[in-house]
Amino acid sequence: MRCLLTSGLCLLALLASTPSWALDPARKVEEYTLARWTMEDGLPHNLVHALSQDADGYLWAGTWEGAARFDGRRFTQYDAGTVQGMEIEGVRAITPHPQGGMVLSLGRVGPGLVRFHQGRWQRLPGPAGTLPDVSVLRFGPDGMLWIGTDHSLFRLDRDGRLHDVGSAHARLANERVLAILPLSDGQVLVGNRHGLFRITQGRAIDWGRGVGLPGTSVLAIQRSRWGGILVGGSGGAWRIEQGRAQQITGTRAEAMLEDRNGNLWISTLDGLRRYGQGRYETLGERHGLMGRLAPALFEDRDGLLWVGTTNGLFRISDGPVFGLGRSNGLRDIYVRAIIERPDQGIWIGHPMGVDAWENGRSRAVSLAFDGKPDPSVLSMANARDGGLWVGTYDQGVIHLPAAADNPQALPWRIDEARGLPSNHVRALLERADGSLWIGGNEGLSVYREGRIVRHYSAADGLPDGNVYVLYETGEGRLWIGTSNGMAMMQRDGSLRAWTPDSGFPAVAAFDFLADPDGSLWIATDRGLLHWRDGRFMQFDHRQGLPNNRLFRLLEDDNGDFWASSNRGVFRISRPALTAVENHHLARLPVEAFTHADGLPSSQANGASAPAGWRMRDGKLWFATANGIGVIDPDDARRQRAQGVTLVMESVEADGRVLPLQPRHELAADTRRVVIRFTGLNQRAPERLRYRYRMVGFDRDWIETDNGITHAAVYTNLPPGQLRFEVQVMNAPADWSKQDTVVTQAVAFDKAAPWWLRAWAMVAYALLLALAGWAILLLAMRRQRRRQRRLEALVEARTSELSDKNAQLERASEAHAHLLEQLAYQAGHDPLTRLANRRAGDAFLAEALEASRREGRPLCVALLDIDHFKSVNDRYGHAFGDDVLSQVAAQAQRLAGAQEGVLIARYGGEEFLVCQQLPWTVARARLETLREGIAQASIDAPDGSALRCTVSIGMAELQPGQDLRDLLREADERLYRAKERGRDRLVSN
Repeated sequence: MRCLLTSGLCLLALLASTPSWALDPARKVEEYTLARWTMEDGLPHNLVHALSQDADGYLWAGTWEGAARFDGRRFTQYDAGTVQGMEIEGVRAITPHPQGGMVLSLGRVGPGLVRFHQGRWQRLPGPAGTLPDVSVLRFGPDGMLWIGTDHSLFRLDRDGRLHDVGSAHARLANERVLAILPLSDGQVLVGNRHGLFRITQGRAIDWGRGVGLPGTSVLAIQRSRWGGILVGGSGGAWRIEQGRAQQITGTRAEAMLEDRNGNLWISTLDGLRRYGQGRYETLGERHGLMGRLAPALFEDRDGLLWVGTTNGLFRISDGPVFGLGRSNGLRDIYVRAIIERPDQGIWIGHPMGVDAWENGRSRAVSLAFDGKPDPSVLSMANARDGGLWVGTYDQGVIHLPAAADNPQALPWRIDEARGLPSNHVRALLERADGSLWIGGNEGLSVYREGRIVRHYSAADGLPDGNVYVLYETGEGRLWIGTSNGMAMMQRDGSLRAWTPDSGFPAVAAFDFLADPDGSLWIATDRGLLHWRDGRFMQFDHRQGLPNNRLFRLLEDDNGDFWASSNRGVFRISRPALTAVENHHLARLPVEAFTHADGLPSSQANGASAPAGWRMRDGKLWFATANGIGVIDPDDARRQRAQGVTLVMESVEADGRVLPLQPRHELAADTRRVVIRFTGLNQRAPERLRYRYRMVGFDRDWIETDNGITHAAVYTNLPPGQLRFEVQVMNAPADWSKQDTVVTQAVAFDKAAPWWLRAWAMVAYALLLALAGWAILLLAMRRQRRRQRRLEALVEARTSELSDKNAQLERASEAHAHLLEQLAYQAGHDPLTRLANRRAGDAFLAEALEASRREGRPLCVALLDIDHFKSVNDRYGHAFGDDVLSQVAAQAQRLAGAQEGVLIARYGGEEFLVCQQLPWTVARARLETLREGIAQASIDAPDGSALRCTVSIGMAELQPGQDLRDLLREADERLYRAKERGRDRLVSN
């Protein structure tokens, strides 16, 4: 490869003047985020021929099976099946029209040029509308359209006349045009398989050979931001400046693009190359750029790079998040711990050991010695001697000296052989006094002066389980996070613990972060906790956190919190936390960064320390299950402030698409209105949030999720003037910040139905007045007739009045007697004449209330006739009813009519005895009752004397007991009386 990059490619000279939104040239290409879309995502075909962008910000892709408009999340396909009357397929070229819309070339069936503008498709007038085999489209500064086909070069004037420019030149006639660049002076550069030609005043000049280009295919032509012309083709890439060509690379250039930072991107056979600052990098298949690269290479207005290949559409972006993994040299991507060492780079712990990241490169650091292999690393901590403490899964703690390559400075180990309770170490901290604190699955150990001097466990008040994190505050407090709570150790060694059983509103504590005021923020499995003045304030999903399990907690230079979780990394505004804590705000506007934003995995790792680090340059590194997630908080803030274009895509009324205009008139019978809208932010479309309302119909704003479909559907809108408003902003959605909100609106005038129009209202009023007058006349006439009848009746009724009064007095007496009978029947059993169950329940409720209010005793008994079924079976139910009546009479007679005592039939052969008497008295009376029933004789139908016995279960009301428990206790004792042989009372 030959490479000649002159001072025109010196990037740093003009960085200050470049737009704020562009791919960061300081990043390596593998640090960019690569996104891909295929036919499964809505692309018409995986082979993307052409890319462009319209004035609204939609990206347009031309494919073998049609075109697609892309809003960042959703493709709108345009093909033979979606555009009536046009065979939109084989789209090889797309370009914006200077007066709005897009111009596309169609191939195969029904070839030619078409224009899409304001939602409508139209063929270009004249021969251009049917021109076949169009491969290149470029508008010049003068508004003329230059058209390259597989056979010639054409120019379409602004008045619609088409000129065949190429047929007049031998080197252009019957040749496929591969590239076109219109110049500001009206001339145009054209590339084909013979080289580079300049069209001036109707003549074609072999300009490429004149400046030193070889006579090979020219596939791409572009003006350079640094001056001159860039040319790419089968012979490589060249810069033409001051009449001579300088070669940049000899590698074949399928497509070429100079971005707004001046970096040159070239599609080659082995991937996409970036040339800049005297070197090149390749973004290829190992980074996820799949397939053979097509001529489609495009930089959008946000500085994002779009690439079309045989395997779909790719977006190259440099958002605030990117990942580091195997392609960056990491030996294992399941990262557990990250730490920055003074002047020694960033060290990364994972199951295969430790890697050191320096100057953008990763190198393995050996921890193998004493015949043991590299351990699985769970934790790390900087040592005050410049070395590094490494906590492992099963080899204890390894001390790595500052100069690991010095044979005199060898690593050494603290493990079970040296007094460590367990070789499983998840947390390390070297304190100011030189002691090393070691947390693992057997508690917390202290190492000082070559030995373990102290160990803390559950017996010392430490919460049991794994120790996950150790954190020392400026005042010397040591905070300990475990799998079952947290603890704080004062300077004097006193220990205070919080567990789920003693006021800790979580289970596991994964990280701590102290505030200058002495309060503490805690990342837990139940959200974010704020410990202040001895109390915990909890922030979880109820306040807007997307996930409750938080692992690493970092603070950026702006004072905001960043918390890792199993659903990405969350940015939590410090002022918002304060507002929620003071009840000035209901929910936190949390900003979530996930795999879709560039994290190698949305699953972050925790329960190891430190699971993330804030670097000296302000970037935040987080350990994930698929590598390292790197976040630039400054870039995140810039992304939130990035402008969004909000587009009203369509308005439909009862399935009919209306023209896009600010006001629509709707017929009175319009039943369904659908308004489709979308926000355009190609850099991070998934971060857009929407809300809408129909003023005059909706009471409040309706917020939508961040799905790919954005439509408002209204049915049966009321007549009158309505106004639909929709707003969009970048997440987090704080609608009070109107300076970041974009609003669009469309008005509707819905006609009223004929029965609600003015003339109909007047008619209604007249008809109502006439009907009222008629009703009034009729009422007056009826009133006069009624008056006469009443006068006649008065005399007749007066004579009857005295008789009626007497009858009423007799009826009143009969009614009172009937009420007494009904009241008695409502509360008594008709067979036994005892109180029924309803009366018994009411008496019980009153007795319970009296017992609670006045402290009176209450005893309840359930009485059941023994072997009553055999009586029914032997003598019949009629005699059984006699037995029930006689037993009830015996019970009533023996119990007496004492106040506070009630006997009720509770169902079948079961009776309830309620006594507001002391337990001893109540029990004695029940024993007397049982014995009296047993001694009574009942004459049976066969002439024999029948003696019945009863079983009784008795319970006394205890403090705090309710009726259900009291009756259940009496019932259980009744069953015990049955089980013990019947004819007995069980009272305890």
